[in-house]
Amino acid sequence: MKLEEMRKLSLEELKCRVVNWKADLLKEFVTAGRNKKAKYPHKFPQLKKQIARAYTLLREKGGR
Repeated sequence: MKLEEMRKLSLEELKCRVVNWKADLLKEFVTAGRNKKAKYPHKFPQLKKQIARAYTLLREKGGR
């Protein structure tokens, strides 16, 4: 999701997305640990960056 798209979301929607992204990141870590190799290693930095962007927007909007 791009930053412009994130800016259009409300605080509650953004918080919900962060929870979902964190769950996805945890699933990827568990899968990578179980299989000794990540199936989609490119997802780790993508998800981390999305979460960081969302937290920055939450701080800007005053919802954290």
